[in-house]
Amino acid sequence: MTATHEVEVHVKSLKTGETVKFKITDTATLQQAWDKALDELHETRNEGDKFRCESGDDLTSYLNQTLAALHDQKVCVGRHFEIKGPTGGARA
Repeated sequence: MTATHEVEVHVKSLKTGETVKFKITDTATLQQAWDKALDELHETRNEGDKFRCESGDDLTSYLNQTLAALHDQKVCVGRHFEIKGPTGGARA
């Protein structure tokens, strides 16, 4: 069994422009990191919100994986994430 390590996570809300960084165990799931980021940002998750890597890659399919597993798979290795709100809505 591998030891648990704390890792630093950076999350930017594209909805507000605010950025937070915090430490969380690498055994936490990506969903848990998103939830903690929302708490730190004092935001609520809305329908259509996406959690993604700062490169723009959507991480929806990875939400149940641990941060350690994502690192092992070379997914968003720097742990810099973004919360993006739903797009569209404005119509002429």
